[in-house]
Amino acid sequence: MNFIVQTPNGLVFQSSFIASQSLDFENFGLSGGEERRIDNGYGGFNWVQAGVYQPNGAIPGYVASSGQTIAFIAEANNNQVAGYEDAAPGSALTITRQEGFTLGSAIFSAAFRDGLGITVRAYADEAGQVLTGQTSFTVDRASQAGISFDPALFGNIRRVEFDSNDGTATTADYFGLDDLVFTTTTLTSRPITTISFDDLALDAGGEAPIANGYAGFQWSQIGAYRPDGTLPGYTTSSGSNLGFIAEAAGGEVAGYGDAAAGSAAVITRDDEFTFLGGSFSATFRDDLNVVVRGFADTAGTVLVAERTISLDRGVAEALQFLADEFAGIRRLEFDSNDGNGATRDYFGFDDLLFV
Repeated sequence: MNFIVQTPNGLVFQSSFIASQSLDFENFGLSGGEERRIDNGYGGFNWVQAGVYQPNGAIPGYVASSGQTIAFIAEANNNQVAGYEDAAPGSALTITRQEGFTLGSAIFSAAFRDGLGITVRAYADEAGQVLTGQTSFTVDRASQAGISFDPALFGNIRRVEFDSNDGTATTADYFGLDDLVFTTTTLTSRPITTISFDDLALDAGGEAPIANGYAGFQWSQIGAYRPDGTLPGYTTSSGSNLGFIAEAAGGEVAGYGDAAAGSAAVITRDDEFTFLGGSFSATFRDDLNVVVRGFADTAGTVLVAERTISLDRGVAEALQFLADEFAGIRRLEFDSNDGNGATRDYFGFDDLLFV
């Protein structure tokens, strides 16, 4: 998902990438019957009271749901075991992560007794102070109990506890854990470039073609204009200047010989860019249709997106496009030519947003 966000330093374009991962605990190099502690960092988590074990039949209740290795709770019988001194015996198997994640599902097996109760608690913080949700279920020996977790309760969390301690010191409340599925969201931010044309020196009522290279783009059939009320349809959304389509009346205008009169206003760049929107105003008539097209190439042969917008006079209508709609383009066209040589299809645009 993508968002436009206002920050103290200006507009930024934020992208979030959601990735699903599954931990099957198969990459520890264990032989049958071997176990070891899970080191912090495995799967991107810190681990407490957690080991891995490769069942060999000695503990028939432990079964792997995929591969040969499972995770297990380390000190469920309330006795201290060498290598697992990270918490008091009987503590929950706990995973924590600095970045938020969503717990999706896992497969459980009881080691020594049927009807083993397990409670899973989720917290918004690593310290375990802000509980977001919990669920309880029972597991039998040698079973593969697949449990799915409600994302409303187990989403955007940083700590999960798997607790099987029933409070009785004589019971062995061990369980195995396999195929732990979770999702993470990676957020990236990029600054948005706003082109307002206000850094172009113009007198009131003055205009000038926009030179190639301005703001890092090539420009065709586009000028900059400083409205003075003579053409009341042109309306800026900020500052004093706006851009406009140069030869929409169908006649040649001095300084705009880069394309045939009536051609679309075109912005190109060799490097890919994303167009996010801008503010638009019609010059001479309401309900002016403008077709916005984005192309993957500067020549305009590979169409990526197309949208028609309708503009009125005297209002700078702010329009934002879906963040992935005009993404990965090298050519942007604004075309208002309705095919009628008698109409004057001029329009202005201001505060164009690019990343």
